[in-house]
Amino acid sequence: MDREFNIVRVLESKPIYDKHGLVIIKDILEFADGSTWEYVYFKSRGTVAVAAFTEEGKLILTRQYRHPLRKVVYELPGGAIEEGETPSQAALRELKEETGYTAESLELIGRFSRGPGSQAVVEIFLAKNVKRIDNFDSHEIVEVELMDLNLLLQRILKGECFDAALIIAVLLISTRNR
Repeated sequence: MDREFNIVRVLESKPIYDKHGLVIIKDILEFADGSTWEYVYFKSRGTVAVAAFTEEGKLILTRQYRHPLRKVVYELPGGAIEEGETPSQAALRELKEETGYTAESLELIGRFSRGPGSQAVVEIFLAKNVKRIDNFDSHEIVEVELMDLNLLLQRILKGECFDAALIIAVLLISTRNR
């Protein structure tokens, strides 16, 4: 079936779930051929992930329990961009809240889409001149772990570390100076 996707009208759009910071939207779309489709997705202002290295060259990771996976997962510090924040402000806030580290500056090194079921675009930052300030958010249920990049790459290749933002950040960092 051949459809023209450049002409899509939103006939209806409404939130069907709005709790705990999650908003799910249901849109009714009309295509150029007159057919309609119900599309459900997560609404998002976007998220950030921060690749930060200690002076010793270790990547600062978090380990958090992720209930949908029923596992403790290695991740980069990161999270949602809050209303009124820029992506870089969110990245610095998340780095501090989750790890107790801060950075003098950030460089945007990449971005990716979470997938067709979400509006979220993840902005990946490389933190520069990282310093520990020991002032993380006590409400965060997270462990901080420092890991060598080569060891992390091996763990990714073995399937032990599988968070998308972490894998993409390691790929971007590993290929930066080639």
